[in-house]
Amino acid sequence: MQSQTSTQEMIKELKEVKNIFTNIEKSESKGFSRELEQQARLDLAVSLQMSLDVDWVINKFMEHIHSYLLFDGFAYNCAEPNTQIKYSRQKGHHCSYNLHIEDVDLGKLELFRGRKFAESELVLLENMLTLLVYPLRNAIVHKQAVLLAHSDALTGVKNRSTFNESLDREISLAQRHGQDFTMLVIDIDFFKKVNDIFGHKVGDDALILVADSIQQCIRTTDMLFRYGGEEFVVLLGNTDCERSYIIADRILESVREIELKVKDMLVDLTVSIGMACLNIQDNGESLFNRADTAMYSAKNDGRDQIIVA
Repeated sequence: MQSQTSTQEMIKELKEVKNIFTNIEKSESKGFSRELEQQARLDLAVSLQMSLDVDWVINKFMEHIHSYLLFDGFAYNCAEPNTQIKYSRQKGHHCSYNLHIEDVDLGKLELFRGRKFAESELVLLENMLTLLVYPLRNAIVHKQAVLLAHSDALTGVKNRSTFNESLDREISLAQRHGQDFTMLVIDIDFFKKVNDIFGHKVGDDALILVADSIQQCIRTTDMLFRYGGEEFVVLLGNTDCERSYIIADRILESVREIELKVKDMLVDLTVSIGMACLNIQDNGESLFNRADTAMYSAKNDGRDQIIVA
């Protein structure tokens, strides 16, 4: 993560924070200024507002905490948006905090170390957590908005605009590094009949189930998009034609096994897949056209199959 302060400045800042909080308990006997304490808290609060990146906010906060509260490792998890941050060892004694503000779930933060945390340390940590929640909420809301802008509202996979932004970039990367690259265009068979017979709510359920089924068949590094209607596109990076065909066949079988029931009736779902492997003449448009044409050939030849361009 990029910080906007130099290493020397950060070290100096952390030492100042450490000195301030180490001397809080001695403030009365040594004439400690509460103004300095408040200034330290203000400086931390301001620094946490410097980024809307969730990872940056959490790591920045933990850097400050570690300057005056020793721990061996920490873990942060937030379900929505899906965020996991782990640092060093997650063993031994731990303290755990479920963070939320104004009924907004901000995730769970855990600190770990070999010896038990003292009560005074927990009080200090809990006081400092009050400085984290608002910047963290802002970062989470920002991340959710970004994800929503790039995702299909129904299925949760990437949307068509994101596909348009990603395709040429992914092809350029593959060509630059001399890697294989494959596109799958996938269309749900007889989807109009599903809507006409069972209704659009069941049609929506079918789209969600098919998207989930495809996602489970590909790697986390692969990219799935809802192109429009009942059509999906998968980009398989660093994957040759033979391996891509195996993945496409796995998708076929996975969709066939979907159990969508309506009043004890089983809705049969299958897909037709067009597959195109990147060649030296291809750009984004030509690769998509080849895969899309192959998909329509699969539908015209009987559906529920793969056609390779």
